Amino acid sequence: MSDDTRPGLAPAVRLIFALALALYLGVAAWLLWRTSILEAYSDMYDWIARWDRLRADGDLGRYLWAPHNFHHLVWTFAVLGADIRAFGASGYLFLAVGALCLATTAVMLASLGAAAAGQGLRLVGAGGAAALCLTGCDVLDASFDINTTYVHALVFAVAAILLAEAPGAISLRRRGGALACAVAAGLGSAAGLAVWPALLFATWRGGQRRWMWTVLAAGAVFSGLYLLGETAGPAGAAGGVRPAEAIALTVNYLALPWLRGAPSAGWVIGLVVLALSLAALATKGRRGAPWPERAAVGLILFSLTTAAMAGVARTGATAPQLTPMRYAVFLAPLHVGLWVLALPYLRQAWEKRPGRWEAAVAAAAAVMLLHQAAMAVYAVRTADQNLRVVADFRARRRTPQMTATIYPDLGRAQAQADAMRREGFYQRELRPDPPPSGSDISASSSGR
Repeated sequence: MSDDTRPGLAPAVRLIFALALALYLGVAAWLLWRTSILEAYSDMYDWIARWDRLRADGDLGRYLWAPHNFHHLVWTFAVLGADIRAFGASGYLFLAVGALCLATTAVMLASLGAAAAGQGLRLVGAGGAAALCLTGCDVLDASFDINTTYVHALVFAVAAILLAEAPGAISLRRRGGALACAVAAGLGSAAGLAVWPALLFATWRGGQRRWMWTVLAAGAVFSGLYLLGETAGPAGAAGGVRPAEAIALTVNYLALPWLRGAPSAGWVIGLVVLALSLAALATKGRRGAPWPERAAVGLILFSLTTAAMAGVARTGATAPQLTPMRYAVFLAPLHVGLWVLALPYLRQAWEKRPGRWEAAVAAAAAVMLLHQAAMAVYAVRTADQNLRVVADFRARRRTPQMTATIYPDLGRAQAQADAMRREGFYQRELRPDPPPSGSDISASSSGR
């Protein structure tokens, strides 16, 4: 039976999955408010100092381009300037842009999942991809102002890969758009540079030699420009990269977002993900392969490259089992890529045993909700812990945790905070402060 005439899932199963997906996405949307932190802390103090320099010297090019911890955060500083000028330094623009970037990424990956699943299973293909992109921990990269740099890079990297592999006639406009998005990814975060190896591998694997040389040249030029003006390397570079630690950190990175729930098993999870990813790179995406398969290979390599970059950059700065959860959003492309590659096999299983497959879809809907619930608990607790530290600092209380969360130099941070308070910069939140630790109220409570 052809895809055009193949009946879809049973109406009851479709309804179950659709309702579960709607609830899943509703939780993600709720978390945008529930975990939001709009006040300044951590890197934001340096960003505001940069804004103050712009007001003093008027050097917009330096403001946008000068590196911050190796990264050229052009989109972040553009949002900061617009938020201050147009929204009174409220943080609302950071939240809106972060949410838009994450939602756009989810829509793009969902469309890829739908295309890979084909007629009759589009809902499952799209829903699975969207769910992998919108877990509770990923929402934290949209709801924390200081984390939005990651989704600025992610949305453009995914767009570049999908544009490069999209169906239809190859055009100069489409390829130019892919290159433009690849450049834009690097302007969100240095992690966005990982898109260039992904594009290069996909073009080589697909036998597109001219396009491959174009990607190589463009990537080399942009990466060279990116390094101009760098005065310091990544965090781990100062003490030299230790290969064993870098490998351990890379493997644990690949275990996100489940690493924090089972840190002792992180290396096992990471090795499984690595093995599946390498197998996909070795066997999939060749010339003549369907476009979703080719795109999936690019997405997987993008995430693997970010893992390798983190392994090098954070060696000596982060214990492998404590790999920051904020990096988990960069693994969404890998997870969706593996999902896309699995969908043809799942389709075959459905066609052979539709009854068992439909039962599996209903069970998957339940597992999906349980997973989101666990991730939501983690996200709420993390956000509440951070906002509690911010609130304590605002009240001029001091705790040992503040040098890690607020700023290494608390005196400098306090002076910057006082200046911001006088100007009304970043003085409001969308939700109440969480209760102090040790109170009788749950840390995940949304009220005082």
